[in-house]
Amino acid sequence: MSANDPTLSVLHRKTAAGQQQHQARSVTVAKAMRLSIAKVAKDVFNMAMQAIGLVVEERSQEACIEMMDDIALLVLLDGPQGRVGAAMIDAGLVGGLIQQQTMGRVLPAMDDPRPMTETDAAMCAPMLDALFERAANAVEDEADRALLQGYSFGVRAEEPRLVGMALEEPVYRVIRLTLDQARGARQGDLVLFLPPVADPDDGTRSIADHAEVSAEGATANLTDVVMHLEAELMVQLCQLRMNLADLTGLAAGDTLLLPLGTFPKTRIIAQSGKCLGTGTLGQVDGLRALKLDREPSHADKPLRRASDQADVEMPQVSQITVGQSAVPNLPALAPLAELGGAPMAAMPNFDDMKLPELDDLPDLSDLPDLNDLPTLNDLNDLPDLKSA
Repeated sequence: MSANDPTLSVLHRKTAAGQQQHQARSVTVAKAMRLSIAKVAKDVFNMAMQAIGLVVEERSQEACIEMMDDIALLVLLDGPQGRVGAAMIDAGLVGGLIQQQTMGRVLPAMDDPRPMTETDAAMCAPMLDALFERAANAVEDEADRALLQGYSFGVRAEEPRLVGMALEEPVYRVIRLTLDQARGARQGDLVLFLPPVADPDDGTRSIADHAEVSAEGATANLTDVVMHLEAELMVQLCQLRMNLADLTGLAAGDTLLLPLGTFPKTRIIAQSGKCLGTGTLGQVDGLRALKLDREPSHADKPLRRASDQADVEMPQVSQITVGQSAVPNLPALAPLAELGGAPMAAMPNFDDMKLPELDDLPDLSDLPDLNDLPTLNDLNDLPDLKSA
């Protein structure tokens, strides 16, 4: 309905014109995101950032997973009432945010995008937290505020498949922002995937009702959601080497000879092939069971107190006390004079002893001179020695 439509009455045209003016002044989700991202970049990172494109639409869960790129930074968002959202940040935007925080300026992207890391996610987390907080306070409609309020950075996801396992709602509100960094130095997309807000008329609790739940209550968080996700693990007994002919000849019912010591060395393998741990394979009540190997608690935390004794896997040893009372008292020794027998001779006094005089020794000056000694025969008179 337009205010310039000639078929409408005067009252209808005035009403339509007032509605258009109110919509122009009201702050919607798109307008709140556009204004908030520029202020967040200025206040948090001291950089220029502008939303040059913004689209808000609803998409199915399958369509949201198809939109996600392996090269981009994928983040799970922790929301209120256990709701889980997601965010996808373009690799170019991630590089610009890191450059601004480390070098103080944003350079154009030159190389191919690199794989995202936990450090990248940690350095982009302040932007997501501040964006949701500022945008939720800027919108006027209660439904829009409930859509944005309470979200924060949760955890980085390594691939879109893991994000799809966490997103359980059939439909999501998708907010795509095309951002410009440092006046054209870099451009990229920030995409937010937010679950819809429950309608209070359908019997579910509202945002205000959930806000009254205390911290001790059972309010679900991102950790609870992730811990209830299904994960497929493989138990590897051992590895056997065999030629291709024997391998192709295997059929149902054939048996393989396992090496000795296989069951105590069982490995737990993820789908990616990474070994997550080891254990011992056995059975409990007729069912297959796996006992996981774990390090004792004192392996990384020393246990020194008496209260930690129950956690240390060591036998109990009774304390042995040795005191003076356990040593028998020896009888006192009697003086030597009372023991009887011949008395000991008195030791002579060395001061009264006289040593013999050495005046009778001959004088060393009476020795003959070395020149008076007989000379040796000439060495030329020696016979010649012939070598063999």
